[in-house]
Amino acid sequence: MTPSTDIERLLFTGRVDKISLQEYLPDFVDDWNFVGYSDFKEVNWLNTPGPIYTTITDNCGTGQPAAMNNVGGGEDYREIIFRQPVTRQELEETLTAALIDPFGAYYFDGNLNWTTELIKEWWLKSNERISYILDRYEEEICLPDVLDRPLYGPREGIPDNYKNWLDFYQIGMKEYLEWYIFKLTNQRTNLLNLNLTGQESNC
Repeated sequence: MTPSTDIERLLFTGRVDKISLQEYLPDFVDDWNFVGYSDFKEVNWLNTPGPIYTTITDNCGTGQPAAMNNVGGGEDYREIIFRQPVTRQELEETLTAALIDPFGAYYFDGNLNWTTELIKEWWLKSNERISYILDRYEEEICLPDVLDRPLYGPREGIPDNYKNWLDFYQIGMKEYLEWYIFKLTNQRTNLLNLNLTGQESNC
């Protein structure tokens, strides 16, 4: 799924501009210096290439429920962007997740850092990430109904969030990455077809 025209203009045409987002989503960025710039080598390895990424976020479990189709989490519930927002609603939800992260570890300069070679390398490690996400999905399915983990992770299991993440690898990820490379370089690239793994829950 490619972004709507307005989201493409806002997020996928070079440097993400705060003023443009203020005009589009004033309630979210009016007083927020959101256009963070980070040492890109600190990008969390689970982030999908794109304009938005994270480094070391908080792990109180607020971001994933806020943006179920875009924000995922690792085993310690540090947040990542598994699918870049492609609609106004998804952008609003992703910005909400960023706003409530007390560490301010959401960054919007991905377009200035991702390259064709980096994206190709990232894609070739997909099965490693899928195996990791499957473990998280299994854990979420097997969680009890009542969770006793104050200030750590979501208040209840969110297996659908991990399923959304896994589904994107199966349908849409490769096509999105090829589209993103074209947006960055104006050159078409065909990524290798991978035999992406999967498994059933044991719960």
